Amino acid sequence: MVRQIETDYDKRFLKEKRKFNRKCSSIDEDFKRFEKALKVDIADNNYQVPLDNKKYSKISGLDSNVTLPAFVAKVFYCKKMNKGSKSGFRITFIYNTSTRSIYFVEFYFKQKNEIENKERINRLFK
Repeated sequence: MVRQIETDYDKRFLKEKRKFNRKCSSIDEDFKRFEKALKVDIADNNYQVPLDNKKYSKISGLDSNVTLPAFVAKVFYCKKMNKGSKSGFRITFIYNTSTRSIYFVEFYFKQKNEIENKERINRLFK
């Protein structure tokens, strides 16, 4: 039996996602669809990294104590915004290959934050 991919969420991530519910009222449903697609993409890659492709980019420039790969998802479909997968939402996450788990770190809007908060990821490993 293949072990499922587990997920966990940073408290700030959940708060940010709730905040964006005003901008995109279908955000919860859209995120569930995204999460399911991410798990399929990881499984299709034999549960290994790198996931570097058009949808996900590995985050570089992190501290040396960051021992797990961190990624930013650039493709997020928001049904209510009617912009397709180029909605402007970004999701950062860490994937642990040994435990097959995803930890969602940050949920942001590209027009507000140009890039991910690397310091937030660095603090998780201190």
